[in-house]
Amino acid sequence: MNSLKLSSLLVASLLATSQVSAQTATGAGAGAATKAAVGSMWEVEVPVAIVSVAVIAALHSGNGGSTVSPTVLANTATSANAAATNATAANTAISSAISALQTAATNANVGNDSRVTAAAQVATAAVAAAVAAAANAAAAASDVAAAANVPVVGVMNAGRQICAAANSCTKAELTGLQFKAADAAKKASEAATYAENLTIAFKNVLLSVAPGANVAAAEASLAAARTAAAAAQTASNQAKADYEAALAALGTTGTVIAATTGTTGTTGTR
Repeated sequence: MNSLKLSSLLVASLLATSQVSAQTATGAGAGAATKAAVGSMWEVEVPVAIVSVAVIAALHSGNGGSTVSPTVLANTATSANAAATNATAANTAISSAISALQTAATNANVGNDSRVTAAAQVATAAVAAAVAAAANAAAAASDVAAAANVPVVGVMNAGRQICAAANSCTKAELTGLQFKAADAAKKASEAATYAENLTIAFKNVLLSVAPGANVAAAEASLAAARTAAAAAQTASNQAKADYEAALAALGTTGTVIAATTGTTGTTGTR
């Protein structure tokens, strides 16, 4: 069975740890409702181990070993974590926009209009799902980083069993973890974009019901969300590329991941 083994002389220089904190502010209206929907997911702290030195690991096969850099294996973790971080920032801004729109609706005396409340509920549910997707992407990124250094970190990572053996990961396990991280990054990016677009749709419904509603605060938050969601998209596409590079380094194949276009779930116009 193939396994990733690191020279004991280099172990001490392998591991650097960074902390990712995905925290969204609790606000009135949609912010509070969304926090209630996802519970502890609203405040996520996921430790991510990042390989930061140029060290070569031997991936041994029955016919001898090829060499695979831990950095190559951990690159997917870095880009997937970047996607999760930016998606979290987008989700925070989206939640703020929803809260601002609900306040604007109340001030315009249309807070109880069925069209407005329905649009608010859909947007709130979407951002709750996006929060969970970003947390999942951060966790998957952490698993990839840990798997690249199993002799140091071990089989368990944040309470999750990442590889079957106590001190090594097979090619199949590494391939699966790489895929999970890249795929989760894509989903986190798309979920943030979807929530953003549904919040834009909420804004448009509000303005159709109350053309004079003040949506300036919501627009500012949506602009921030747009920037962060775009960064998440870029990072998720990088995670896809890093996943493919890792597969090539491992000399194996894996499930194909489509590029993130940023158009998933597009609803409404800005």
